[in-house]
Amino acid sequence: MALCNSMSSEAKPAFKAVSLSTLRGVAQPPILPRSVADRIADFLDGRTHGEDLLHELYDHVLEEPIPQRMRALLK
Repeated sequence: MALCNSMSSEAKPAFKAVSLSTLRGVAQPPILPRSVADRIADFLDGRTHGEDLLHELYDHVLEEPIPQRMRALLK
């Protein structure tokens, strides 16, 4: 017989992450977007999967229509 945690989600307390600077009323500096060079370096170093870079490079291709000649080949 397998044991499991039977605590319902309704009984769990709701916690919200709050930073110390928010509690003190200190404004957070805005988070700047990372440069493309930094994101490529992160991908090459294995820190990310590079999905954001692939979306930027190839998402516009998904919007292009399939040429009629190619459709004819697939039929």
